[in-house]
Amino acid sequence: MTQVLSKNNSLVSEIDHTPNEPLENSINRVLDPLGGLSNFISKNDSVLVKPNFNTGDPFPASTDSEFLYRVLKMIKQYSSQVQLIESSTLRANTKKIIENSMKDKLDELKIPLITEKEFDYQSIDLKSQGAKYLKSVKFPRILFNPDTKIILLPCMKTHFVGEYTGAFKLAVGFMERKQRIKMHISRKVPEKVAEMNLAYKPHLILMDARKVFVTGGPAKGKVETPFKILAGTSRLTLDIRGVEIIQSYKERNKLQNRNPLEIRTIKRAIELNID
Repeated sequence: MTQVLSKNNSLVSEIDHTPNEPLENSINRVLDPLGGLSNFISKNDSVLVKPNFNTGDPFPASTDSEFLYRVLKMIKQYSSQVQLIESSTLRANTKKIIENSMKDKLDELKIPLITEKEFDYQSIDLKSQGAKYLKSVKFPRILFNPDTKIILLPCMKTHFVGEYTGAFKLAVGFMERKQRIKMHISRKVPEKVAEMNLAYKPHLILMDARKVFVTGGPAKGKVETPFKILAGTSRLTLDIRGVEIIQSYKERNKLQNRNPLEIRTIKRAIELNID
């Protein structure tokens, strides 16, 4: 079943994935109502794909390697200039984490991996855009190339500090590591996550919710299986829907019995008009 949900004037395409259906078919189905992948990528575009490999823990803690492989393979049909970009948690070796999961697949597709060791950071002023908890953020300069298309592949899960991890939280993997350490000792992590998203705008988001954490997170927690895949262009809309899906399991977590619009990252994003 494919649903196109309208929230906050933004469209979210949502499908039910059956385990015996080829994954590529499901990805195509969720993209069809949005015009397909060709609606977002042109031949001469440089495409940056940002997964979630904060740790090396299995999906849904990290992006499922098969899901990532299928998405990358599809993108390569439209552009030969595709790169994977990621920075894992604190002192973790990002390259090793990802290569342990899918080195052969990246080699097969000839897709280079950009990690924090290659990032050329650019400082972005956020205060002038309305931020009050995070005055500036250092993000890779490559994000701001006008020919670059940014595709996010977030997981869906609860988070013991940030309440919820989805499309907005994925931006932490762009953040300069010293800043990340400082941010995580703050009491305003959810608000700062929203504010750093003032710095950039993704072109497409594919959220793999076949498995989700409904407690704990980001590395370990109770797993449920909605068997859903979502797509859209709005971080806000997708994260609202993600919270609703997790809430449907009625587990004891920081999201339960709350209006999704009051979840701290979402609330702050609405205040700042971040989509």
